[in-house]
Order: sequence, then C-alpha cells, then structure tokens
Amino acid sequence: MRAFAGFVIRLVAYALVIGASTRIAQNWWLDNGLDNVFALQSFHDIGIDVLVVAPLVCALFGFGVFRRPAIFVAAFLVGVALTAPFACLRFAGG
Repeated sequence: MRAFAGFVIRLVAYALVIGASTRIAQNWWLDNGLDNVFALQSFHDIGIDVLVVAPLVCALFGFGVFRRPAIFVAAFLVGVALTAPFACLRFAGG
C-alpha cells in the first residue's frame, strides 16, 4: 500500500509540473499563431502526446535509483515545452 501511495504522489507531482508547463506552452503556441502553420502541426502533435504520457512514465520509473534521472527527464521536458513555441516561431519566420 505504501508503494502505491508513493506512486500516486509522484504521478500527481509530475502531472502538475509538466501539465502546467504544457498549458503555458500551448497558450504561447496559440498567441503566436503557430496553430495555423501546417509544417509545424505534426511536431506539435507529437510534442503534446509526449507531454501527456511523460508524467505516467516518470512516476512509474521515478523511484530508487531512477529517481534523479526521472526528475531530470521531467525538468528537460518542461524546458523543451517552454522554449519550443519560440524556437518554432523563429523557424516559421515570425
């Protein structure tokens, strides 16, 4: 039972952190008009899919020896999510 409680706490924490950054990135994506750029649509769809699944993966494997790598992966994904709209805007010529 204790392992399940730890899993739920990890899942909620990762979901809150990654989910908040996803929502911020989504707002920046829409504010910059990147939702109308067809060339970036598949990149955006794959990125959102990864960010939706990432909290579950980090929570499943984020204990014991893999705790620090899971935190690193979550922080990396947050950084990528928050900078991707600006990089794509630069790529799209905006």
